[in-house]
Amino acid sequence: MPIHLDVSHLDRIVIAVVIGDANAEEVTDLGRRFSAAGTRHYRKILDTTAGTLVMNDAEVAVLVANLRARPKADARGPLAFVVDPKRAAPVAEKYAELTTAERPVKIFHSLHAARRWLDEHSTIEPRR
Repeated sequence: MPIHLDVSHLDRIVIAVVIGDANAEEVTDLGRRFSAAGTRHYRKILDTTAGTLVMNDAEVAVLVANLRARPKADARGPLAFVVDPKRAAPVAEKYAELTTAERPVKIFHSLHAARRWLDEHSTIEPRR
């Protein structure tokens, strides 16, 4: 699996790291993994600096529609994409465009900036 998932229930954050190419099926499976772990409402970082999300606009739209159709879809936590500043990030940009009105979504070039933003835009305070 080209997407490694690290869950911190204590801090209520999930970090998913894409290593290599991840297609629409693997990204959809990532959403299932979030639900199975009970982390849908957690803050999330999707780091694509070591990989690429290989999806077209239609596949992103289907993913978003499927997420909206799930029970408690409004309980999704903020999402920060971390992308390589030297590469285009069309999947992250399209996903953000389609979902920004529903929950905080932002694209970053640094993991530290993403973490800082998630801390500022979290409705659930991490336990520390």
